[in-house]
Amino acid sequence: MSGAAAALAERIRESGALRVAFLGLAKNVGKTTALLSVLEEMHRRGIVAGTTSAGRDGEPFDAITGEPKPRFRVWPKQLIASASSTFESADVETVEIATLPFSTRFGLVQLRRVEGPGEIEVIGPSTVSQIGDVALGLEAAGAAILLLDGAVGRRAFACARIADGIVLSVGLAAGASLEGTLAAARAAVELIRLPAATPGASCRSYDGALTEAVLAENPPRRDETLVCEDFAAIFLSPAARRRLSDQGVSLAVRHPARLLAMTANPRAPARPPFPAAMFFEALRGEFRQTPVFDLVADLRSG
Repeated sequence: MSGAAAALAERIRESGALRVAFLGLAKNVGKTTALLSVLEEMHRRGIVAGTTSAGRDGEPFDAITGEPKPRFRVWPKQLIASASSTFESADVETVEIATLPFSTRFGLVQLRRVEGPGEIEVIGPSTVSQIGDVALGLEAAGAAILLLDGAVGRRAFACARIADGIVLSVGLAAGASLEGTLAAARAAVELIRLPAATPGASCRSYDGALTEAVLAENPPRRDETLVCEDFAAIFLSPAARRRLSDQGVSLAVRHPARLLAMTANPRAPARPPFPAAMFFEALRGEFRQTPVFDLVADLRSG
């Protein structure tokens, strides 16, 4: 366990967040590594953590690149929600607590308590309502904190309706270059940090997804504020968001999210690694208001 991993766990603990979503900027950026580091640290501190994945995590090899992936390691007394078949093939002893009334392609989702350290492939529910039910079940079973891992493209698991804190993992795999990665991170952070509407603003509310097609059907007026449920409901490219800003149109959300920290990964599949310290400093310089951690190189901002 690195000092950076311990510091990230402490940052999460001090924040008071009870449901923390680990959100990756792209595939292979280190979000599962970050979650597992915090999961181990919570075990060291005697804090009972619950965990699940909005998708699939812990498989031996990446389905696209073929490269090895970090194994999903859990610790005694921790609570985990996953498809029933994953427990049958897992290298970990567990005790069933409950079987929930919804299924994945790999069986019904079960809640189990870990009896000894081991590894498992985690396949959890994929809808916001199901993830919410799983979270309630894990908390009822005794989890003091929840660590939620999400599949790429399923950012709804990180919305404020589910999680009250986000750890954003940024890696070189998110861009073709360092500047491309920083640009992607800026766009993601801008979205995550969208505020509630300013009192007295002229607002237009949306109940579903906000897309460019929706805007084209009914273009917003200058000085109007477009209000969505949360950041996960906004599907506008950075360029489209800039055009709105240039037109005097603001974006806001009914449920603001909270960015707790960022993790840095200077590696990308099939590409030479970027110097860890340079990648870390670039992120720290760009996002001075957010603590940044490199859990492999053991780097952390103040």
